[in-house]
Amino acid sequence: MIKSYFKLGFRNLVKNKLSSVINILGLALAVGCCLVVFRFFDWSMHMDSFHKKRDKLFVVERISEQNGNQQYWGNSPEPMGPMLKADFPQVKNFARLRDFDVIIKQKDNVFRSQVSFVDNSFYQMFDFPVKWGNKQQFTGEDGIVLTNEISQMLFGQQNPVGKNLVIRFSKNDKEILANFTVKGVLEDRPIDASFYFFALVPYQRMQALGMDSPGDWKERVSMTFLQGDNSTSLTSLKQDKYLKLYNDANKVDKIVAYNFQSLTTMNFHAYKVQPLRFSSTPIVGYIMLLVIAIATLLIVYFNYTNIAMASASARLKEIGVRKVMGSGRKQIIVQFITENLILCTFGVLAGLLLAETIFLPWFSRLSNVDLAKNLFTNYRTWVMLVMLIIISALSGSAYPSFYISAFKPVDIMKGNSKMGSKNRFRKVLLSFQFFLTFLAISTTFAILQETKKINARPWGYNPSDNVVVTLDKSTNFEAFKNQLKTSNKVRSVTGSVQSLGNYTTQLVINADGKDQTVQGLNVLPGFATQLGVNINKGRDLAADFGTDQSSSVLVNKAFLQQMHWASGIGKTIMYEKRRYAIVGEVSDFHYQNFQTPIGPLVMMGCKPSEVGYVYVKTAPGLFTAGHEEVEKVWKKVNPNLPFNYYYQDSVFDFYFHLFVQASQILGAASFIMIVISITGIFGLALLILSKKMKEICVRKVLGAGMGNIIYLVNKEFIAAIGFAILFGIPMAWYVTRNLFDQVTPESKVSVYPIILSLAGLLIMSLISVSWHIFRAHTASPAEYLKDE
Repeated sequence: MIKSYFKLGFRNLVKNKLSSVINILGLALAVGCCLVVFRFFDWSMHMDSFHKKRDKLFVVERISEQNGNQQYWGNSPEPMGPMLKADFPQVKNFARLRDFDVIIKQKDNVFRSQVSFVDNSFYQMFDFPVKWGNKQQFTGEDGIVLTNEISQMLFGQQNPVGKNLVIRFSKNDKEILANFTVKGVLEDRPIDASFYFFALVPYQRMQALGMDSPGDWKERVSMTFLQGDNSTSLTSLKQDKYLKLYNDANKVDKIVAYNFQSLTTMNFHAYKVQPLRFSSTPIVGYIMLLVIAIATLLIVYFNYTNIAMASASARLKEIGVRKVMGSGRKQIIVQFITENLILCTFGVLAGLLLAETIFLPWFSRLSNVDLAKNLFTNYRTWVMLVMLIIISALSGSAYPSFYISAFKPVDIMKGNSKMGSKNRFRKVLLSFQFFLTFLAISTTFAILQETKKINARPWGYNPSDNVVVTLDKSTNFEAFKNQLKTSNKVRSVTGSVQSLGNYTTQLVINADGKDQTVQGLNVLPGFATQLGVNINKGRDLAADFGTDQSSSVLVNKAFLQQMHWASGIGKTIMYEKRRYAIVGEVSDFHYQNFQTPIGPLVMMGCKPSEVGYVYVKTAPGLFTAGHEEVEKVWKKVNPNLPFNYYYQDSVFDFYFHLFVQASQILGAASFIMIVISITGIFGLALLILSKKMKEICVRKVLGAGMGNIIYLVNKEFIAAIGFAILFGIPMAWYVTRNLFDQVTPESKVSVYPIILSLAGLLIMSLISVSWHIFRAHTASPAEYLKDE
């Protein structure tokens, strides 16, 4: 019996080649999308799963509040881990990780990197795979554990365990040289590791190097991990004691609470935390991917059902004969489901092939996550595929099989049974298909338009042609600056303590007798002028004024608005018991990023010895990049130090990249939905046309023109398109508005993407049925009206 079901199923698939190909192609595209989304969700849900104690691990975060908005901070107080373990029995262990930018030297190989000091318990709490070395020996005070990436940079492919390194640290204006012995090398970063590092050194070595300040609540480590006795044991720890200790020591950077974030959910939370140390995707990204997967599947299922219902009327006599021959309703239902099961199996396997060869490699390049790795060895992938086959088979055949199997044989043979004469259900499905496609197109156009706007949005200053060189305490700014000025390709040189566009310092100043929280930048004279910051009133900080370095400031427009001042020139502010005169007012500019609204800013002077970032304004060249001339000068002044640089106009690339990612993903999804819709509508129109050809030919004989034929072919689609437009326009506005609120609150929803989407929907429908219109127009009436 089952064998006969499959034989009949294969025969019907071969007999209806066009509709079978359309259904398989549509499902393959949808399954390819779903597998990408499934692999991304699977990767996210099982992040850090290689750590055996993952469910018991937590990350300590600080929460500050300003103007009613909370901000999470990942760097935590240095003494907090040991104190929590001593105070609470449910805290079984802790591990701190503290990063330092260093220079690593091994023979003639010198480069900048980052070293992380970690407590010995780190190796008990975490299970990063080891390539070389014995984990029991990693905690030796003179030892260092390298990642495979750093090991290959220093030693190539050979095992470096036992070899020595010289590392140069800088802290509190001091340069510290230390010798280390390689104790081990870790494997390449696991694909599901939420955080990583470059090299690990025992935490107790900090004290020996004079770099530790135990018990100082002003000192912060990059991350503090806690191990609880179960997955919920740390959510109710009392915080009052630790809040007071921190806030008493940090008067200008107070917090309102601590957060103990479980490592199991860190990937869904980390986008809120500064600085970003964990792999993270904003929640809106997960929602967008999930909606894309569901929408593509729904469109495919609507196509299945529509085509199945349109073609089922041609099988009414077959069903009637089978019922007369003794087939029951159950057997007919099973036959329909079996046919769809065969078709869906082909479609899902084709989708797996598409995902493995095209979709996953493309998405992996876009997201920098190798999602194609272990695709076939992950049992969850096969569970997902089996579920897709079953769901697809049932969704495409359930309604038509139950509906048509209920017809009585006598009514079928007499011609009294008509398969959905008014086609209400089919029109509803078609309407939702157009609706979903319209939403996808409109959202894509909106993101593309916004990406273009954001790329063209003014920064408030001119970042171009500024090469930024990173300094440390071992470099001499004045010597570097003087040598740069001898080059005819260098226009000007300035510097700052903070990196413009990456971070600022939070200050609590006193103005008009009130404390105000503002952001601060410490810069050299001429900084605003060189970066093209517009000075509205007053002047820039200048080397000619001796007091500018220590007692003069510039303020931005947002600062004046917060103070309700018409002008600040001539007024003073107090900061750390020192009085500063406001000598200039500058326009607002994006000193953080485009996502953060521009807030009050104070630009203070700094000493040349405090400069951490040198800004070199170069003359644009046709054949050489600006950094090449700067690098030549650097090697003259600092021949034994690596040259680290970036261009100032690249500081927001990560922010821009998020929009590029979103637009590319939405664009690809929209293209797939359009292809599925066009092929589905093409197949449906073909079936509808086959039933209407006699009517069309009669009308042609009676004098009907092209317009009448177009109406007959498109009649079933007109109401569906009307529904999509009626409900799609407000929904498109709502979805776009909410999407912008998540990623770019300053943006406004434009009507142009909706208009373009409307035009795209109409063009898509016209393309789908144009061949059928041409065929109906050129058909010979005699061929369809003859009765032999």
